[in-house]
Amino acid sequence: MDFEYIYLFIFIIIIIILFSIFYYYYWTPSQSNIVKYKISLLNDEIVFDDTFTQTLNMNTLVANRKTLYVPQLGYGLSFVWDMYIPTLNGNDKWQTSFNRIKPIISMMDSPVISYHPKKNYISIVLKYRNNPFYAQFAEVKFENVKPQNWSNYIVIIENRNIKLFINKKLVALKILPSVPVVYDIQSEIVLGDINNNFQGKVRNMALYPYPLSIDEVELV
Repeated sequence: MDFEYIYLFIFIIIIIILFSIFYYYYWTPSQSNIVKYKISLLNDEIVFDDTFTQTLNMNTLVANRKTLYVPQLGYGLSFVWDMYIPTLNGNDKWQTSFNRIKPIISMMDSPVISYHPKKNYISIVLKYRNNPFYAQFAEVKFENVKPQNWSNYIVIIENRNIKLFINKKLVALKILPSVPVVYDIQSEIVLGDINNNFQGKVRNMALYPYPLSIDEVELV
């Protein structure tokens, strides 16, 4: 009987040690990074209607850094936001064409994250260079988006890998031929496109200047 208590005590100690290792080496650093490097783009709920657009200057959003790149956290960017997509049928509900893609987030021409109302898909476009003389563009698509409910969206650009998560679930992945062009701290981020918006609602939008890990996806 005494040995059973000893074994139980040893088992409990091992569990505590493993939990401590996880907490201090995985959970705590991840939590620290997403708090430290989060760049808020849009906090309040905003309707992306025909009158909305907003331009954000990275220089005013990023403090005490001369570059977006964060050493040791990987090359790339992550965008996080909540979005409600309404059900709107036909051009009578739209100031511009129902069959036209609607930008949500864009940093010049790479990356550009959009929604197509008629074809009902999320589009992520990135520029890359396989040839020094001209640029090429790749698109990641996720079709059959569920309208009329709030969903959480996460786009992660990690080296050549482009990932889209919806409600913490990976729904689209594409590997580019080369590392995409991601503009740096001198860039502007444009939200929406006046007279060409998707008529839905967005809230809790943020940029992380590095690719979020799988553990961090669960935390944001």
